[in-house]
Amino acid sequence: MLIKCIPGGSFLTNCYLIADEETKEGILIDPGSQVEEVLEEVERLGLNVKKIVNTHAHIDHAAGVEDAKKTLGAEFYLHPKEEPVLQALPESAMRFPEFKKVKVPKVDKYIEEGDEVEFGKYKAKVIHTPGHTYGGICLLIDDHVFTGDTLFAGSVGRVDLTGGTTMRELVRSIKTKLMTLPPSYTVYPGHGPYTTIGIEKQSNPFIAGGVILF
Repeated sequence: MLIKCIPGGSFLTNCYLIADEETKEGILIDPGSQVEEVLEEVERLGLNVKKIVNTHAHIDHAAGVEDAKKTLGAEFYLHPKEEPVLQALPESAMRFPEFKKVKVPKVDKYIEEGDEVEFGKYKAKVIHTPGHTYGGICLLIDDHVFTGDTLFAGSVGRVDLTGGTTMRELVRSIKTKLMTLPPSYTVYPGHGPYTTIGIEKQSNPFIAGGVILF
């Protein structure tokens, strides 16, 4: 399996290009302001990417979805509870110059807990992890989990942005949905370096109990 991380924009958001190396079928996770670079990489690698899946709809993760959809002829997948966050993209764009031309993409298929997005011989299983946003999800592909802004190396996502719920709910999602995965599984977050479930279970202060949640 090919996993290509393409960070970009002022928020250094990680966009992931994942593909079956045999069939060349792939999916795109969270295309933001780096969408041109992402599309160039798709072409360079000769991939057939017909599915765009977003972990959530904040502008740094979703600004490039519409352009990617049109160029690739791809379908856009999102959790239904994330629709209000998606519709807030134009308002969010007003605060950040790099996103001033953002367009709200149409969701082609809503995905929920337990659904699977297929590409080649692989399946991306949807794990609903509310907290950072109402409809935030993680995607589990074999022993790789793509966590968006739910879980980072040594930290967790904020809950004070558009669509955020509570820190208690976020940590509950992480503990009950992610920390039950094998410790060897690799975590690919929406920002920053990759990590593992085991490392975060042992040392992440939000998970290991070093942070008091109000």
